[in-house]
Parts: sequence; structure tokens; C-alpha cells
Amino acid sequence: MRRFSLSICAVLILFSCSRYLTVTQVNTKNTLVEIQNTSIDSLAESIVKPYRDSIEHDMSKLVGVTATALVKGKPESKLTNLVADVILKYAINYCSEKQLNINPDVAYVNYGGLRASLPKGEITVGHIFELMPFENEIVMVKVSGEAIRKMAERIAGRGGEGVSGLKLGIKNNTVGMLTIGGKAVDPAASYWVVTNDYIANGGDQMSMFITPLEKIETKAKIRDVLIHSLNNMYKEIGGIDVEMDGRIYNEQ
Repeated sequence: MRRFSLSICAVLILFSCSRYLTVTQVNTKNTLVEIQNTSIDSLAESIVKPYRDSIEHDMSKLVGVTATALVKGKPESKLTNLVADVILKYAINYCSEKQLNINPDVAYVNYGGLRASLPKGEITVGHIFELMPFENEIVMVKVSGEAIRKMAERIAGRGGEGVSGLKLGIKNNTVGMLTIGGKAVDPAASYWVVTNDYIANGGDQMSMFITPLEKIETKAKIRDVLIHSLNNMYKEIGGIDVEMDGRIYNEQ
């Protein structure tokens, strides 16, 4: 019994002298999962299948056809131009239908808000969801010409983004020429900017929009407007396209 007690004490003393444990060996093993050998829960499948089939059917609906892929780029691109043109046109029509005494001047689309390109050939609803996965809505803000200048400075510093109704020359990442409707921006005048709710609330460092002179929330999701507008364009002219017109360019 005394020997047993001494053995226990020796073990306790041995471990009490070492403050840290050291890993000396690690053994790993891969476990193969063969999906084809797993059984499908028929009850769960019967519940999920109708919803999955419905979503797949909706996502596969044709919006239109393009002759070339629409890819975003800087200082301008067909994709950024297209989206900016669409939301500006929507805002103009919205003001007309609502009989508002407003003429939207500029549309701004933040580059990071466009999350995918549109492929050459058939464009489906699913492609539009990939392009704009967020629930952003179209908002109009009335701001001063000074705020427009600050917006342009931010765009220039980023090398370009999506605009419509505005022409901007970038020189050394700063604003060179800046016009709206062919006229120089007046710092004392006011302008209506069409954008998304995230930007209108100051997102993406666009703090110049946080306290606008006026603000109108259309409640229209940009994604839905894109689907409707591009589908109408396809039906009217047989394709979806937009020109590169030098609305943002690098000055020499």
C-alpha cells in the first residue's frame, strides 16, 4: 500500500513540474461521403420540390438578349452606363406619372453595388439577381451643386463609376471638366440625383447625400426596374445594348 501511495505521489510531482503540455503527434483520417449512397427523405423532398421548381422556373425566364457581354469597368463601361441610364429614365417617368414638378438631372450607381456581369446571349432573371442580389430601392435626392462636386470628386478618386446625365473628366484622380446637361455645374444651384437607398443614406462614403434639400423614396426595387426595362428594350429593338459615350473619361 505504501509503494502504491509513493507511486501516485511521484506521478503528481512529475506533472506538477511541467506547466505546459506539448503535442507530439497528430493523426488525421479522411471520411468519404458518397452522396449517391445516401437516401433522400421523401417527405422533405415532397415539401421542398414545389418551391425549388417554382424558383428555378422564375429564375430561368428570359429578360433579353445581348450581342456582347456587359461587363463593368472604369472609368465607364457598358454595364455601369446601362444601369445608370435605366434608373434615370425610371425616375423621369416616375415624376411624370406622379405629376411632380421635378426633372431628375443625374443618376449615380456605385461600382461595388454591381456584383456580376451580364453574359453574351440570353439574359435571364437569374442573371439580374446575380448582378443585383440586394433589395436596394430607387431614391431621389435634391442636393446643391457643391454636393454634386463632392460626389464627382469621390468618383474621380475611384477612377470612375456609373453615372447618367453627367459628364466628368478625370485628371490625376481629381475632377477636371464637370457638366450636367452640357452645362457647367453651378455650386449655388440645386440638382436631383437618382441613386439607391444605400447611397442616399450616406453609404460607400457618400456623406454628401445624408442631409439633402429634399428626398423622395420611390419604393421601387432597382432589380425589378432592371428586369422590366431590359425586357421592354428587348421587345422594342430586339436586343439589349448601350453605348460607350465618354460620359466619364481620363483627361490628358
